[in-house]
Amino acid sequence: MELFATDLERLAFLLEADAALTLDPDALGTEAAEQSAPEELPPEKRPKYITNYIGSKQKLVDWIWKHTPEGVGTVLDAFSGSAVVAYMYKTKGLQVIANDRLRYCHHAAKAIIENNSVRLSEDEIEALLADNAKAGSFVQDNFKGIFFAKGVHALIDTIRANCDKLSGFKKDIALFGLGKTCMSGKGGFGHFSSSTDYGRRQDTPDEFKDRLRKNLQRINALVFDNDKENKAHRQDINDLLPKAKADLAYFDPPYATEFSTTNYERAYHFVEGLMTYWEGLEIKADTKVKYYEIDHKTVTKANASEFFQTFLGNAKHIPHWLISYRDHAYPNEQEMKRIIGSFGKQSRMKSKDHHYAITSKHGEASNAKERLFVCAPGAKASAEREEKPVPMAAAANFHTSIPVDIRLGEGERLATEAMDVGSAGDPQFSFVLCRTGTNKNGDHFTAEELSGRHMTAVNKKVDLQHSQEFNDIVGGVVAADYLEDDNGGRVECVGELYVHDTPAARLAYKLMKRGIISQVSMECDYQEGECSVCHKRFQNKADYCTHLRKFKGRDFNGQPVFEILHGVTFTGLGLLDRKGADENARILQVASLQSQPDQSQPEGDSTMEDKTKPTDDQAAKTESDAAKKKPAQQEGDPARVTDLEKENRQLKAQVAELQKRVQELEAEQKAAACRSRAKKLLTRLEKQGLSFASEEDREAELKRLAELSDEAFAATEAAYERLPKSAKADKDKEEKPADSDQGGKPAAKASTETPLRSDAGVRPLDVDDRKVSLEDRLRDGFMAAYRNRVGEESPEHSQINA
Repeated sequence: MELFATDLERLAFLLEADAALTLDPDALGTEAAEQSAPEELPPEKRPKYITNYIGSKQKLVDWIWKHTPEGVGTVLDAFSGSAVVAYMYKTKGLQVIANDRLRYCHHAAKAIIENNSVRLSEDEIEALLADNAKAGSFVQDNFKGIFFAKGVHALIDTIRANCDKLSGFKKDIALFGLGKTCMSGKGGFGHFSSSTDYGRRQDTPDEFKDRLRKNLQRINALVFDNDKENKAHRQDINDLLPKAKADLAYFDPPYATEFSTTNYERAYHFVEGLMTYWEGLEIKADTKVKYYEIDHKTVTKANASEFFQTFLGNAKHIPHWLISYRDHAYPNEQEMKRIIGSFGKQSRMKSKDHHYAITSKHGEASNAKERLFVCAPGAKASAEREEKPVPMAAAANFHTSIPVDIRLGEGERLATEAMDVGSAGDPQFSFVLCRTGTNKNGDHFTAEELSGRHMTAVNKKVDLQHSQEFNDIVGGVVAADYLEDDNGGRVECVGELYVHDTPAARLAYKLMKRGIISQVSMECDYQEGECSVCHKRFQNKADYCTHLRKFKGRDFNGQPVFEILHGVTFTGLGLLDRKGADENARILQVASLQSQPDQSQPEGDSTMEDKTKPTDDQAAKTESDAAKKKPAQQEGDPARVTDLEKENRQLKAQVAELQKRVQELEAEQKAAACRSRAKKLLTRLEKQGLSFASEEDREAELKRLAELSDEAFAATEAAYERLPKSAKADKDKEEKPADSDQGGKPAAKASTETPLRSDAGVRPLDVDDRKVSLEDRLRDGFMAAYRNRVGEESPEHSQINA
């Protein structure tokens, strides 16, 4: 039987794990579609996906092949990762040298790149799955309860022991297959950074065996001979490159962006440790996911430039380079061109929109622009892009209250570093979503919770001041990361503003650029809350203990009372013009939104980066014509100052209008909530025997209760609770037959419980929307005093103090 009918299907096995992969055979060429593998399955049974390895060049191999220079015979894949690019070059008949520092990646390359003929037999596959009394128990002892379902940990110990019975390429195939099977599975992430149920693969031991068996059969089908002597190495890149002999070097280095870094060994620590059965590795017992000590230096913003200069310098003898790199990465594009040119290479930068499956299965959160530097021998670096004049009035292009790193380089437009947004893109901004510790609302976030649940913020909405109106959604969260610091830790995110879709987003963007909107406030749901005093857990706020119900966010007997949140799911983000419950939740950086400049613009003309693409074509044309007629204005020109002041007044008027609308919405929501609680109280009192002379009297009492303040209503409710029930209510209760119509079953009752949800953290502005009479003030004061007295004398309160 043939498992893969074409080279395209072989690549599909290596390319995708989260979703079924569909590639256009024409994109890879008819030659790939015509080649066949030694075994076959019906089309409906052919595998569509297996791996979810961060850094795999998903759906991009055809694009990389398209830009491979003519006449290349030997290719070096210097950071081979899941070996998909190296394997693509092998199917094209080229000699391939694959290298990666990680052991799992090395075994993958040995199994399908260097190996030309060795396969596992069916008996050897079944022997891997057989029981082994001599197997160790390391996985069971150290990873119990995380990553896998019950029974799978012992099975992994057994299979790993059976792998040691093999040698050579057969052992490489076995370890490659075992690692792939551990990374994939029902309900689990591709990486091993979460210890929660959301990160656990749900396969039973039998299902795990079945998947491993199929993976090994598929890896067998990937093995073929391209009549070339291919090699797989596991060396430091700077040790390998000086002695490497190749016509082309393909570099897919670790990414370091403005907002995050990727440590592959840490993300895949379980699989990497499994390759050696953690020999010589020291597990950090105090971590929930049981990382081991990693001494390898992560590529960061600070050392990215040095990292690239070093390894590219060691590869300068290789004629051609292809360098894959993502947008928002370090070094930035200008610096990359400078580094490449310093080694005598010409560079052409190619771009392609691309979807990564790192953050989520669907949605726009992982959309990015893949960049490919095509480098060839030359006297000096050059680029295939027309040089743009440098704006002279740069001071008008940013607001100093936002910490944006502005760099002006020769031939480049003004842009925030690593956040350059093309004319068709949406501007991004980075922000602190929340920190470990307790906020002003008494919600407490632990480091373990945030480190394991920060990715739930991705693909969630960004709105204005927690508005629940659809039209007030101005963007979305596209990336999230958990960072440790001296104060504990924090969740940093990247958001996008949909400035090309809604006027509200364009206004929010301008307000953020000018520092008017500088704070954010998260929204979240959670599965359980835990009291910091008695440590009882609750799944509904109605079940709160006395500490949380009365003292949350305050002190009780000198001890702070807060709710420890478990099973947090971030549900959204609100943009604020004032501080919320977490004062550290703030905007860090705002990207520049760049429109395409007028090609005929003379050097020295000022260009404002806040100019977005207009929705009204006629207005855009009028504005463009006026700009062309206006003479060049230097910084500090009175006319320019007048224009800025006018724009500032317009923005303030828009802010005031938005605030007024928000206040009106809050007032309406408050009134609706007050009327609803008043209705519930009246209904309860009527069941206890309270009656009204007429419907008008009932409506008047309902209106009075709805207009009470929170404290006065609580006092009224407490007073009514302590009133004796009427004789009528008792009589009705006695006369009511006990479940006469239900056959002895209790009457069905709709659940009033709602999911636990943290307060948004925004304190609405006080709105005095009515005149209070003397009678009302006296009544409110009496009820508030009565409530205090009842609270002090309640048995529950006395019991706590006892």
